[in-house]
Amino acid sequence: MSLIEYHKTTSKELLALTNKVRNLINHWGEDGRYKEAVLKNVIRRFLPEKFTIANGFVIKQTENRGEHLSSRQIDLIIYDDASPVLFKEGDFVILTPDAVRGIIEIKANLQNQGVRDILLQANENGQFIFSGKEDKSQKFFNGIFSYEGFDSLNVDRFVINYKAGNEPFIGSTDYEKFKVNHVSLNRIGLSSCGMMMKIHIHFTT
Repeated sequence: MSLIEYHKTTSKELLALTNKVRNLINHWGEDGRYKEAVLKNVIRRFLPEKFTIANGFVIKQTENRGEHLSSRQIDLIIYDDASPVLFKEGDFVILTPDAVRGIIEIKANLQNQGVRDILLQANENGQFIFSGKEDKSQKFFNGIFSYEGFDSLNVDRFVINYKAGNEPFIGSTDYEKFKVNHVSLNRIGLSSCGMMMKIHIHFTT
């Protein structure tokens, strides 16, 4: 089996697991939370042991001593185990920017939920975190994962919206380092081997 075929089987497994829940319950909110949990567990298999994956917030110090700003809640945060954790309860964490190595937004259907707005939010999160890092030489993964949404007939429309979601940030300091650098549409994906391999490559260096 080739590596590409291996990652295709991982994608099929992911869909099968989420469909099990969809066949049992009709509550979309619960379905969405389960999709997040399934993806989190699959990604864990590919991460080096020194990294942990959770959901939560990132906070950074302002210029005024004792004051801080908080990010929006982030679906999945990949962070370095060697870094301090400000708060942890189960899979929920609050971290400082220097602990964070990657973030992922999870969507049930990227097309229905609005590509441009999702890109804007993901880029805002990336900019917020990266601007608070002391070490800006670290690679930073900023990804979006959608279980459904686009087929081969409307990828061009996706690309147009993708560019619109990036446009407000072009020219910003460190734009190339914090911007969304991976989008997985699951079934057709925009990377050659899918999201799981991409994460593995980013975090083994």
